[in-house]
Amino acid sequence: MKQGFTLIEMIVTIVILGILSAGTFVSLQHLYARSAKAKALSELSLESQRIVDQISMLIYERVPSSVIGYNPNTHFFESIYTLDANFTILEWIGIASEAHKLGIYSGFVDMNASNSLTKTLKTLPTINKTALEAHQTSKFGGSHTIETMDNIRLVFSASFDDGGASANIMNAFGWHGTDANQTYKMTNILNSNELDMADDAPMREIYEKYYLVDSAYAIARGEHINQTASCITQLNIPLQDMNNTLFLFFNYRPWKGQTFCADPHGGTSDSNVTILSKEVASFESGVINSVLYFNLGMQRKIKGSENNVTISKQKAVY
Repeated sequence: MKQGFTLIEMIVTIVILGILSAGTFVSLQHLYARSAKAKALSELSLESQRIVDQISMLIYERVPSSVIGYNPNTHFFESIYTLDANFTILEWIGIASEAHKLGIYSGFVDMNASNSLTKTLKTLPTINKTALEAHQTSKFGGSHTIETMDNIRLVFSASFDDGGASANIMNAFGWHGTDANQTYKMTNILNSNELDMADDAPMREIYEKYYLVDSAYAIARGEHINQTASCITQLNIPLQDMNNTLFLFFNYRPWKGQTFCADPHGGTSDSNVTILSKEVASFESGVINSVLYFNLGMQRKIKGSENNVTISKQKAVY
């Protein structure tokens, strides 16, 4: 006669199989978590590098000392050279660099031919008004007529070139309701090589080098902006992702009394915003030895893991 398994033997076998199955499941779970972490780390590394490269290229084309930190809670701003962690939004004035690279304007003044009393500047060699207006239209859309729109202003480099904290940033560019004493309104540009300044332009001195500025820029996480602003709600960002979304605001001009569209103290409705990235847990900036830097921290939660995957990137902008 053939003997079958006893009940005890079957129970022991089932228990052993259960233990082996549980161990296999745990091992597979750990393997999946490690694989998911490695994948997330790789993706976040590439994404964070893309973001810091994009931000650094934008900030590079700036008026050096125009960079400020802005606290939306107190409606106060400060130069990048003295700001602290309470300033959660980074802003700066951008140069019309593409037009300069295309040769539409040179950025230099003929000092001998210019006259600060008549507020007439002669450029070297020429400046092309028609091409400048067309380029601004292609860049931002809308209308950019020099005489009426005041979307482009002239800024002498002077002390702004070194990026030092000595510049009077409080009333230089019109940030958040202050004066714009260092931006000069142009009433006409003659294609020959002449720039006519507005009658109320306080041109006590002129300098050889100048910038044409065409927009301010702001970088902020969703945690620090007006999330109900129309420019933000139309992006349809899930509520759980809002605080950790990093935004870039542009196409607004402080010298015209404008600010970015999601400023909690009232923004400019026709300014633009784009999403730089989601999953951004932190963004901060500062200056070390006169060099601007910013830190970007990204974080992703992995399903089945108690710890989040985090990565941090730092970039210096000269």
